[in-house]
Formats: sequence, structure tokens, C-alpha cells
Amino acid sequence: MLFNSYPFLFLFLPLTLLGYYLISKKNLQLWFLFLSSVFFYAYWSTVYVFLLLFTVVLDFYIAKAIYYAKTQKMRKALLLISVVANLSVLGFFKYYNFFADSLNGLFHVGGGQGSILPALQLVLPIGISFYTFQSMSYVIDVYRRVSDAHAHLLEFAGYVTLFPHQISGPLVRHNQIVPQLESSNTYFFHAENFWRGFYFFVFGLAKKMLIADRIAVVVDPLVGNIAALSNAEAWLAMLGYTTQLYFDFSGYSDMAVGLGLMMNIKFPANFNSPYKSFSITEFWQRWHMTLSSWLRDYLYISLGGNRQGKLKTYRNLLLTMAIGGLWHGASWTYVAWGVLHGSVLALERFFKDREWDLFKFKYLKWALTFFVVCIAWIFFRSPDFATASLWLNKIFLLNGNISWDVILIPLKHKDRFFAALVVGLAVALACKNTWEREFKPSWANAILLAFLFVICLSYMGEESPFLYFQF
Repeated sequence: MLFNSYPFLFLFLPLTLLGYYLISKKNLQLWFLFLSSVFFYAYWSTVYVFLLLFTVVLDFYIAKAIYYAKTQKMRKALLLISVVANLSVLGFFKYYNFFADSLNGLFHVGGGQGSILPALQLVLPIGISFYTFQSMSYVIDVYRRVSDAHAHLLEFAGYVTLFPHQISGPLVRHNQIVPQLESSNTYFFHAENFWRGFYFFVFGLAKKMLIADRIAVVVDPLVGNIAALSNAEAWLAMLGYTTQLYFDFSGYSDMAVGLGLMMNIKFPANFNSPYKSFSITEFWQRWHMTLSSWLRDYLYISLGGNRQGKLKTYRNLLLTMAIGGLWHGASWTYVAWGVLHGSVLALERFFKDREWDLFKFKYLKWALTFFVVCIAWIFFRSPDFATASLWLNKIFLLNGNISWDVILIPLKHKDRFFAALVVGLAVALACKNTWEREFKPSWANAILLAFLFVICLSYMGEESPFLYFQF
């Protein structure tokens, strides 16, 4: 069920909010929220919802067993069970075919009979990368003794399955959400939170439907016809996807934050104007911030962080981003995207260690950072290295027939594309983001929100999945 769909907006959401606030007892409200979230997931798959519930039950009881374990050996064994079980489930559904194809390709065999690993018709459970990381982080926190084991399964289950973030984040931590679900104050209607939640939701919906989707209808055909594009069109495809991805994913994150606030549940910010960054290091402090902090706390630090000398720090940065790239999808192009970011992070750390500042003019730093981010998105968007290579050749004018014509092949909605691209880049580079604005209740603001909502409804028949659903 998509946030930008009629069933969600006019059935699921109003019924869920009505039930949530009309029920007067906290425990029943929490049960209602949990069951609503389970239904939300089951609407996509009644089979894979049991995989989600298995993850919840497994990690809740393993964390409790770790908390009460008498020996460190037992604690480590229980942690290993959780990590292996979670990563095995994630690895099987998300990466089996990827590794099977890679292994069979390495030895030049097909995916049928006689192959080393047969190809399987696996459907990727939606949101599995997010809820697996969220659930597993709880077990790790209990093992590290930075958190107690939660007393009740219902609150923990509510945290993992909570419908606003269960599919594409933000990647929230248990110590951010579970205490809110345990508090009685969460279950009373607060007009200020509801108003601010509606603001986040509508602005997120507008970012998705009025900017990201208007760009997507041109970018997708362009990427599918890279060989036919002029150099100018290759640049437009790159800038278009850079803008589309930001407004699509930050739009989803804003909508999730808004839905949480409508129920008095506060999520952390996930984006902070990342395209205003003056370095790749700063970019990762602003882009998908909840994933960045997860990778730092549970992967980078576990690899040794910056505690084992400079060379190993550079290695850990590279490995963390390479694994982060693989987390996004089962393709070597995602790994290449992660390696590119990790390499630049290591290079920036190398310069910082030597107190070198190669670019004194800060806007040159911004331009270089933005260009590196755009180039990296080419690997992120390309289905294979052949497409990425051809695209890059046209970006760097390495193709034999350089052309600056903007024909955009036979495409519809070109005017909407250019309008959305200009507005999107202007907003991303020069305006305050949704977290920076003080959007207070007023008639003028109410009319603005109503206007944006109605405009979004006019495009509702063209709704498209959020890009991060595939991850």
C-alpha cells in the first residue's frame, strides 16, 4: 500500500487514526496500532508478513536471553545466533540470485542445469533491509550493555512493525521509539503534533508527486536509451536522477515523520539539505542520516573505526561504504557506488590528517562535492556497468560524436520535466528544508496545505512506488 494512493489516504489512514484515538485504553491502542501495521504489511504480502513477525519474536527473546545470561561465552553465542539468523534471511532473499549469477558467471556456466548454483524465483520481501537492521541493532545494543532488554514484546513489536517507517525508514533505533510507545502521553490527541504531522506529510507528498514523479517520467526513458542520447541529454539525465532520488526519498521520509507525529510518535530527521554539502564527509552527515549513523555505530566502529591507526581508518571507511552500497541492492554497480564514496571519504580523511586544504574557495568545494555525488549516482541508477560506462563517456565528452542538442527523444511531459527539475534544484540548493521551517497553524498555511494536497490528488492516478522500496 503506497502512501500516495487512494486506499491509503482515504481508507487506511483515517480509519487507523480514528481507531487509535477513539480507543481509550493505552494497551488496546498499542494493540490496535500493531495490528494496523501488520495489516499494512500484509496488504502487500500475507506470506512475508510472517517473516517480519519471525524477526521480531526471535530478536526480542534473544536480547532478553543475552541480558540475563551468566557468562560472556553465552552472550556471544546468543548474539551470533541473532546476527547469523538475520543476515541469513536477508542474504537469502536479497543476495542469493546475485551471488549465484556472479559465481556462475565467474565459471562461465548458465543458471540452469549444470550450474554451480541454480537461479531461484525469489521475491524480495519489501522493507526487509530496514526492519532487519532495526531489529538486529536492538540485540547488539543489549549485548554491548548500552541498553536494557525491553520488558514487553508488544512495545518492541510495535517499534519494528510501525507502518510509517517499516518499508523505507527512517532507520530508527529502539531507544528512540520504544520509550514513546511505553509512555501514556503518546496516546492522547495533541493538536500541535497533529498539525505539524500534516504539514510534514503534505510537503513530503508534494515532493514525491509534484517534483520526483514529474522528473521520473523523462529520466527513466532517458536512462533506458543512453546510447541514443546527446551529451546534453546525458547531463540532463544525470541531474534529473540526482534531483528525483532526493525528492523521492526525502519526500517519503517527511511523510513517515508526519504520520508518526499524527500519532505523537517522533522520528529523527533523515535529510538535512545534503546537496548543500561542501565535502562528501558532510554529505553523509546530511544524506540518509539514520543509515549513516547505523553504519557508523554498528559497522564502522565494529571494524575498528579510527582506533587502529590511519591506514586501517581509511580501510574501514572504504569497507563500510562498500558494504553500505551492497545493502542498497544486489548488484555490483551498487558496490561501485559505495566504493566511490568510501574512496573519497578516505581521501578527505587523508587530507584532514595532514591539515591540507586544497580548495580555499568554499563554492569550488561545493561544486566539486555536488559533481562527485552526481557521478556516483550514475552507478547507483545504472542497471549494469555497460550502461554506466556509456553514460560516463557522454558526461566526460569521451564519446566520438559530441552533441549538445536537447531532443530528449520522443518523450511526453518534457515541459513538466524541465519545470520540476528547475524547481527541484532551486529548492534543494537554495531553500530551507522541511525541518528548518517553522510552519505554525494559521489560515494561510492551512489553505497552502489544502492547495498542495488537492494538486497532488490530481496526479494520484499516476502514483508510482518510492525508489527505496526496492532496497
